[in-house]
Amino acid sequence: MWRMVAGAIALVFFGAAPGKAEWRRAESPNFIVYSQAGEARLRQQAELLEDYDRLLRMLTGAAGAPPAANKLQVYIVRTNRQLDVVRPVSSSVGGFYTARPTAIAAMVDETGGERDNQTLFHEYAHHFMQQYFPATYPAWYIEGFAEYMMTARLLPDRIEFGRSSRDRAYFLNVGPIPADFVAGPPGERTTTLAVAFYYARSWLGVHYFFQDGERRRKLVRYLEAVARGEDSVTAFEREAGMTIADFSRELGNYIRGRRITFQRMPRRAAAPASIAVTALPRAADDLLLLDLAARLDLVETRRAAILGQIRDAATAHPGDAYARRALAQAEAFFGDGARADRLLAELLAEAPQDAELLYLRGMRYLVAARAGDEPAANHRLAQSWFTRAHRANPDHFPTLYHYAESLRAGPNYVSDNTMNILLLANQLAPQVSEVRIIIAHLMMSRGAFDEAMPVLRPLASDAHRATAPAAAALLELAKNRQPPGPVVFGGPDEGK
Repeated sequence: MWRMVAGAIALVFFGAAPGKAEWRRAESPNFIVYSQAGEARLRQQAELLEDYDRLLRMLTGAAGAPPAANKLQVYIVRTNRQLDVVRPVSSSVGGFYTARPTAIAAMVDETGGERDNQTLFHEYAHHFMQQYFPATYPAWYIEGFAEYMMTARLLPDRIEFGRSSRDRAYFLNVGPIPADFVAGPPGERTTTLAVAFYYARSWLGVHYFFQDGERRRKLVRYLEAVARGEDSVTAFEREAGMTIADFSRELGNYIRGRRITFQRMPRRAAAPASIAVTALPRAADDLLLLDLAARLDLVETRRAAILGQIRDAATAHPGDAYARRALAQAEAFFGDGARADRLLAELLAEAPQDAELLYLRGMRYLVAARAGDEPAANHRLAQSWFTRAHRANPDHFPTLYHYAESLRAGPNYVSDNTMNILLLANQLAPQVSEVRIIIAHLMMSRGAFDEAMPVLRPLASDAHRATAPAAAALLELAKNRQPPGPVVFGGPDEGK
């Protein structure tokens, strides 16, 4: 079995229902899936994700890697309006994926059927690549790999992958392929049409290399050179043995001159994944999506509205533990700190070792410090609660990231201790680009410019990331051995 070079990040998933229907939660080795579907359907959805994860592991050589410490949270909804609760989206959007310092999650409206499975698979391919194969990749390969894998069909007796998407196929036969395709995403990718062309051509480029053994070996050498920091075009022309203009013509001949095939393999029996399904309380009908919105570190203009909705919903469920917890989080993040204190004290009296509650207590004081309310004292209080949260759950990456933030105003921020905290957060959640940005900033603050550059390159080269401009600016400073400006925790939303 040939082995792929892995890669990517991305976008969406299945679905739930409007109105009042009980939310359920399914936990499997790699995923936590929320849905308003029945238990049998929810198990199918979780098993499909586990099957796809197994396929990616087999093809990339990651079969023996343990599951990620922080499981991907997948929210399956049934209407576009439910997506809009968490993030304002247009009516044409079927879902999104986001990796933030506060949470990593995906949402998808399952009404699109097979098409939304493809969106799900596209985004999980990106997520998977960043988890197990974090490196610098050319932009066309990042998207092409995800496009290549997203059409996988996991049938009872066989697995098929590498088909072209019906939504993209039209764009493979329209107009010449630009000669600068390999150089990077064109500036006009801001239009929907340009994105469609780029994704289709990215799929075609990956298909061209994956279908032939010698071409795959050339591709691997090229990707290794890009990961070392070489210019994408220079490395491509050397390793592929052709100019990018020749490559564009070759792809045109490839799509026109032959029947495009796909990969097929027998499906071997595998033990079903262990999946535990639990019914959430009725309060989740009103609060689950609002709670996610709060955790995704909303832009300031939406915070008051979300806080008001959470307060109203919690009032409708007096005494409910789920509602009290959701309200405590919202108050801690952007509400009434004193009310957050009371709620969290009550909840911690019932569950004193709950890592999430301990983390929220730390966030309450960190938020106060951010606002200029006795910053020195509140930073110290935040650190004490984050320390307790880390002891309760050493794998909770938001605790580590925000603990490092609580140190930034102190005299010992630029230190091995802070670096070790951030490196552990990055190890646990390499998809979260803000962690890498802060690591690189800290390295540059210590004069380690050469070490910072490989940390920044994967972010700067990936136009899919909202942090790409900030990473590119830092990378330019590192190349010129110039110190960075003030450290800025947080960053633009990475939702897609």
